[in-house]
This record gives sequence, C-alpha cells and structure tokens, in this order.
Amino acid sequence: MTIPNFFDDYHLPPGEHICTMEEISTHFVSNEVRTRRWEDFVQMLKRICNLKLIPEEVLINGSFVTGRQEPGDVDFAVLIPPDTVRAALKAEDEHDVEGVRLFVNPNNQVALRNLFGAHLLIADTKENLSLWSSLFRKGQCGKLREPDYNKDPEWVTRPDEKGILKVTKTDIINFIGGEG
Repeated sequence: MTIPNFFDDYHLPPGEHICTMEEISTHFVSNEVRTRRWEDFVQMLKRICNLKLIPEEVLINGSFVTGRQEPGDVDFAVLIPPDTVRAALKAEDEHDVEGVRLFVNPNNQVALRNLFGAHLLIADTKENLSLWSSLFRKGQCGKLREPDYNKDPEWVTRPDEKGILKVTKTDIINFIGGEG
C-alpha cells in the first residue's frame, strides 16, 4: 500500500495507513531536520529490536507525518506483548536486561525522548494499541490539538480526525536487517 496524499494539504486522511519503512522514508524525509528526526527514530527502533523487543506493529504519529517542515520528533506506539518482554529480560548480558527495563518502564519516556529524539509509547495488547491509535487519530476526549501557530503555517486548521501510519513486524525486521 502507498501512503495517501494529505487531504487538506497538511494531514493524512483519517485511518491507519499500512505502509513500509522505506515508503515513510521516501515520503517524509525531505529536508535536514526531517532526516535527523528519521535517523533518531530508526536508531531507537534498531535498539529496541537489538534488545529482542521486536514490535508486532508500529504506529507512527505526530508532526512527522504532517506537512510541518520541521517536526520536533517522531511520535510512535509499538505493540510488544508481555511474552516478548519476558523473553528479552532473560538476556545473558546485564546491560541488555537494563536496556529492556529502560524501554518498557513508562516512567522513562522523557529520558528516552531526550536520548533518542523520538517519543515511544508501548502497548502490551492489540486492544491497548487500538487505544493509542484512537488517541493519535482523534485526540484526547475526541478532540485533536489546535495547530501550533509558532510551527505550523497560519492556514492549517484542526481536523476532526487525521491519519497515522502503520508498519508490520515483517517490514520492521526487513528494514532493520537491511539497515545494519
């Protein structure tokens, strides 16, 4: 599937749009700032995968998947089932075990964003990932945030709902494997 065009010249059409990591890179990495944000996100995803926390699915949201020229980061949610976390915590290398604990502890979100420049949310079930999807697409209490007039063009308006991107485990493995 390909990434659809913006419906209002700024936001993806409502829904989850299944795509590949390569398609995201081709579609959204268009300047120096976007390149840095993408590289930060990929570095974080690689580390997660190297720790054997390979996500079943990844949802990508935020200003990175809009028409904003200089997004602040890449917001994303991952589905990592408890069995995957338990298996990763059995690593022989204590540094890897501590890495797993760092990523799965929700209290570490600010530290992870500061370290990797990407905002990670973890869901342990498909139902919880669906809740993150709804929040990303429809906003808190069903209302998306107003545009940031310091960062967005003045003509941007808040849609009732917007789209996000969805990447599967198979594509993540193929992309990370091909990247390094």
